[in-house]
Formats: sequence, C-alpha cells, structure tokens
Amino acid sequence: MLARRIPLVFLLLMFLILIPAHASLAKVAAGAPVFIGEQNLDISLGLNGHTVIAWWPPGADMSGDPSISVTVPGNGRSFYLDPAVFSGYTGTWYTHDAKPDIPVFVLYQPQIKLSIWDVDTNTDITGQSVPMSANITYRIDTNVYTALNYTLRPNYNPTDGFFAVTLTSPSGMNIPQIFTGNVGDPATRIIAFNNAPIIRSSPYIWQDGPSWDRYAISTDGGRVYSTGTYTFVATQDLNGMMSSYSDATAIGNVTSGDKTVTFIADVITSSPTVLQSGTAPAATMTATTGTTSPTQQATGQPTATIIPKKTTFSPLPPEIIFLGIGIAALVAVIRRKY
Repeated sequence: MLARRIPLVFLLLMFLILIPAHASLAKVAAGAPVFIGEQNLDISLGLNGHTVIAWWPPGADMSGDPSISVTVPGNGRSFYLDPAVFSGYTGTWYTHDAKPDIPVFVLYQPQIKLSIWDVDTNTDITGQSVPMSANITYRIDTNVYTALNYTLRPNYNPTDGFFAVTLTSPSGMNIPQIFTGNVGDPATRIIAFNNAPIIRSSPYIWQDGPSWDRYAISTDGGRVYSTGTYTFVATQDLNGMMSSYSDATAIGNVTSGDKTVTFIADVITSSPTVLQSGTAPAATMTATTGTTSPTQQATGQPTATIIPKKTTFSPLPPEIIFLGIGIAALVAVIRRKY
C-alpha cells in the first residue's frame, strides 16, 4: 500500500512545484490596489455579490452617470484588467448595480524603472562610463510592490515574487553570479546575482552590488570581467501582466528596457609632492576617468615622479673658522719644538 502511495505523493509535490509562485496573488481584498494588465484576477471580495463596476472622475458627483461602467463576468473570480478597456481610468472603481456604491478596487497604471547607482556618490550613472573599481548597484522604482502584502492580497505567500532582473556582459553573456575577489582565494565570496528580487518597498536597492570585484582574477591568471558595456533589464509580471502590453507600451509599465553602464580601466597617476630639500618624494596614485596633467597615464606599473636628492652646504660661522686656524697654528708650533 505504501509503495502505491509514493508515486501519488511524488506527483503532488511536482504539481506544487510547477504552480506559478505568484498564483496566490490573484485574490485581492476589497478596495485594494490593482494594476492595469493583471489577468485572472479574483475581485469577488470587493464585488460582494455585485456584477457591475463603474468609474467617475475624481471629485465628480457620483449621483450622476459614471464615465464608464463594466459588467463583471463569473462573479469576478477570473477578471481581466484589459488595457484596452481600463487605460485612462485609474483611481477608485465602485459597484454600480445596486446602492450604495462601494469601492471594489483602486486601479493604477503599473510603473517600473531601473537605475544603475553609484554607491559612493549616491547618484544615477545609467548610460555613463565609470572606472572598473567604482562601487555600483542597481535600483528599482516601482508601484507594483504593494501586491506583496497579505492585507491587500489575502493569499499572499512570503516566497511569492514576480520581479526579474538580468545582467549581461559586453559579449552578451548572462552573468549568474559575482565574485568579491580573485577566484580560488579563500577570502573570496561567490554571490548569486539578485535576479529575482522580492520587492516590498520602493525604491529597492541590491545590497550586494558594491561587493562585485570587476578586477577579479581567474585561476588561469586572466580577468574574470572585461571592460565594456554591461546591460541590466528589470521586468514585473504580476498575474501575467507582461503579455497585456505590446512592445511599444511595455517599457516603463512592465519592463525597464535596457539600462547600461560602461566600465573603463582605472587611470593610475602619480603626482609629485613638494618636500623639504634632501627628502625623497613618495608617489601618489589616484583613480580618475579623464586625463591628467602634467602627470602621465600608466600603462603598466605606476611610475613615480622622482625629484633628485639635493645636498646643500652652509658657510661656517667666523668664530669657528678663527678657532680652527688657532688650533692648526698651535699644532704646528708643538711639532717644531719636538
């Protein structure tokens, strides 16, 4: 009997694994935020048995006719917020087939923006060129994070997620992980790239981004990462909303589009330091993104500007000179006597 049950248990586990992680986000509380493009949405809690929903412009007299009304099929358990119908009608939607009119949901246009962020200067560097040693991360601004809230989506599971981020190299290769140092070094950590962030607030910032060492050396002595342009893309697919938008309308709604940063080799320079006579100068190295003058850009090891060591002689005081002459004369007299 036990042997017969094992295949059934296995199939059940496989079924649970294959269920989309965000399927539990389909059911929404009454008056909760929803987003244009969501599919198979369960709005039955807000309908509360009603079958018609309507929208009035903000501040309008709701005793008059609504600007638009929609009949909801199937008790609202598989409702589609079709962009062709709902675009332009953001805000609160109410029941309208029987009084009183009660809020069903609050409709929003989905928004998403990805920025490449310089951690040291706290600035957006998207599309710019920065040194390989710059501390960077990605930042996502979105309004769809409100779906990850069990008070608004009663069946929400903490593991639910519908955001995705990709990172590709200058050669177009996907980067699944980052190295914090040289490959094989015991101190080096290998961190999985944050390609499925769980975003519960906005803005969201990838915390491990600054740990990425783009000067990491592989076991064969070559560079793990090359200079060039790296591309980030973020998407949000809450309840299948990505398929609701065309390529022309997707960017800014369900995808960030390509966001790039170009890494260039650090410029290592050495500048002379003004020191007291007789003291050797020390080389000063700085990383810059432009040219410097009068110092030279290094192509290999940094070259220090060397100031020749100078030896100086100061004249002796007169009394020391006369004392020396007297001692010399005394020595000469003593030698004559002996």
